[in-house]
This record gives sequence, structure tokens and C-alpha cells, in this order.
Amino acid sequence: MAEDRKRSRTTKQTSSQKASPKKTTKRTTSSAGKTSKKTVPRKPSSKPRGPVQKNQEKSDTPSFQQEINRFVRHIESLAKALEPTMTAMSNLHKKSLDSMNNFMKEKVFLSKEKDGTKILRIKPAYMQQFQKRLKALSSSELAVDNIPQIFLCSLINKYDAYLGRLLRVAFFVKPELLSASQKSITFANLVQFESLESARESIVEKEVESVIRDSHIDHFKWMENRFDIELRKDLNVWASFIEITERRNLFVHCDGIVSSQYLRVCKKQGVELGDDLKVGAKLLVDQVYFRKAFDCIFEIGIKLGHVLWRKLQPSAMQDADGALHLTGYDLLTEERYELVKMLLHFATDTLKKVSSDVNRRMNLINLCSAHKFSGDKKKCDTLLDSEDWTACGPDFHIAVDVLKEKYTEAAAIMKRIGVKGEVKREDYSTWPLFKAFRTSEEFLATYQELFGEEFVLPEGT
Repeated sequence: MAEDRKRSRTTKQTSSQKASPKKTTKRTTSSAGKTSKKTVPRKPSSKPRGPVQKNQEKSDTPSFQQEINRFVRHIESLAKALEPTMTAMSNLHKKSLDSMNNFMKEKVFLSKEKDGTKILRIKPAYMQQFQKRLKALSSSELAVDNIPQIFLCSLINKYDAYLGRLLRVAFFVKPELLSASQKSITFANLVQFESLESARESIVEKEVESVIRDSHIDHFKWMENRFDIELRKDLNVWASFIEITERRNLFVHCDGIVSSQYLRVCKKQGVELGDDLKVGAKLLVDQVYFRKAFDCIFEIGIKLGHVLWRKLQPSAMQDADGALHLTGYDLLTEERYELVKMLLHFATDTLKKVSSDVNRRMNLINLCSAHKFSGDKKKCDTLLDSEDWTACGPDFHIAVDVLKEKYTEAAAIMKRIGVKGEVKREDYSTWPLFKAFRTSEEFLATYQELFGEEFVLPEGT
């Protein structure tokens, strides 16, 4: 639900409260007759991830939302660039190999020595051409091996930079956290600053730099102590995260050669390496490994950002929920179902405090969609049956029926919703929820009846 980027609807909650997907404020009257305000989540948008705050912040104002968005954009740019880069280099390697093979056929001959030894010979006039082709072949072969390693190192570099910016935001929104800092400024240095704010920025910079210089394990230990929060509990991806970051260290410092430190750190953190991996072995990275590493870093980064956001800015819970919901929706439209399941399980189960039950249910519908479309209909039905949808509006009811493939019942709800109800005409074309439903006879007939024309799926949908 709330998979729509343009709609405006009213949904009943179990408390009989009405809610709109727009970020609005509704006044309700309690049993005591007092008036109170209740906020509800805004609808998804085609704009950058997350809702725009009512009082738009300046771009240079530190914010968790801004840094999370930037992190996602940067690591996704790496993921999208790797495949075409590898394709180009693989084509170049093939071209170099073909050129060498053709040269060998035409310019190199096999001679047999008196002792029976066979030797490949090249006329001196062709030696320079041979060496040129050999160098091109060797360079392209090395590039095919090195490029994924370079991308992996860049992936971790982006994460490290993101972590540093998250810590700066933390100190900005909670200045009192600096009181525990051991960093200080002498009077002689203090008078060189234009303002106390500049001095404060200097302390923040030193504090962040001192944290970032430590290991990734120490990063989490420091944050857990300073922010009084559990970050690694039930974090199943932790061992993978440590192996990825330690492998990156090997590429940066040891050309990928396994060290005793790599083995010691990984084993201590529960990484399963295999008994045959010994000191001196050379590790590699291919596209499959990079994709797994990307998913891991994406998960660590998103979860860390949202946990800190909610911990340090509890008043911004609604904005945090809106941003998390929109990230999940975007992933669902891109059919990246494993990431959707990871993220929305975190949103609906791990996070115990959310801004509204409507937002939680919207995420649950999207989570069920990801399970269904990735082939696990049983899990989808189990999650749907775990909720009581009775008091919800027709947009939730049609979602449940569609996911359970009750297309006759879903078509009946379409008729009740009509042409101006909670679900708009364009929603039937754009919501991932309706992916299978809109090809059914029930849907096509009902759409024709409601809107007076055949359903045509827009290009690019």
C-alpha cells in the first residue's frame, strides 16, 4: 500500500482514526471530549527518497535523511557502473586475445631442434609487434581481475565516508554528546577561531577522525558506548560485513594476499572461511562477490542510519518512517526483492517504535509483495493472515485480496472504490502490488467497465 506516488486517500485504522497518505494533521476527539492532534504518514513521491520536511532545511544543514540518501546514491552508482565496465574490459580482453592468436598463426612458426625440442620462433622484424600485443593482452587480463577489487575498495570507502558524516550529524543534533569527548583546544588555538561555532566544528572533526581511524569493529563498539545503543544484536549480516571490510584491507595493503591478521579477525567474529584458506593465499573479487558485498553494505548502512536517526532525533520519527518506506517502495519497483525483504522486515518487525500503524501496514503489504513476487507465496499468506485487516479501508482490502489471488473479490472492491476513490486510475498501472492482477480477466473487464476503455500498460512501467 502507499505504493502510489501521487494519490490521496483515507484509510480507516483499527482505532477508527482516519488517515491520509499525505503528511497532514488530523484533529480527533477523545472519549473525554478533549481535542488532540495525530499525525499520519505522507504518500510516496517520485522525488528523492524520503519526505520533504515542512520547513525545508538548507542543503548545508546536517541531517540523517540527507546523509542516508547520499549514501544510497553513491553506492548504487558503483553497483550500476561495475557491469558495463566489466563488459567493456572483457570485450577489450577478447579483442587483445584474438589479435594475439591471429598474430601467432601468421607470424610465429614452430621449429624442431636437433634434440627434438619444439620452439616457437618469431622473425626479428615481428618481435616489436609481438611484444606490443603481449603487453595489451596482459594489461587487459589484469584489468578484468583488478576492476572488481577496485570497486569493492570504493564501496567500503563510500561507507567509511558515510559513517563519518553520520557522526557529524549526531554531534550536530545532540551537542551534549561532545561533553564526553577527550578532545580539547588550548587557549592559544582557541583565539585563532572566528567563533565558538568554528571551535566546536574543530572538536567535532577531531573526534570523528579519531573514531574513523580505528577498525570497523571498534567503530561499532564506540557507537554502542557513546550513544548507549545496541547495534550488533541480531545483526545476522555482521560476520559478512567484517569479512568484506577485512578483505578490502588486504587489497589495499597486501594485494589481496591472506594475512594472519585477516584469519584471526574473521574467525573471532564468526566468519566461516573454510579450513583450506591459509596465510599466503590470494583472494579475488568477481561480480557475484561484489553484488553480495553491495547488499551487505547497503543493509549495514541503511540500518545504522535509521537506528541513529530514531535514537538521537525521536521527534523526527514520522520523517524517518516516511524515508524508510519510500526506500522500500523504490526497491520494490526495481524488483530487488531480497533487499526489500531485508529492509521491510527491519521496518515492520525489528523497529518497535513507529510513527503510525498505517505506515507499518503499508510496509507490511510491500513486504508481502516482495515475498510473493520472489516465489514465496506461503510466506506472503502467513504474514497477511497475522494481521486483522477488518477495520482498514478498501485500499488495504484490495491489496490483501490481490496478494492472495482472490481476483473476483478484488474486482468487486474495484467497483466499490469507483473512479474517484482511494485507489486512482493511474495506481492500477503503477503499483507493483497489481503486477499480476492487471493481467487477469477480472481486472481487465472491471477496468473497462469503470473507465470506459481497455487497459493499456504505459511504456516503461
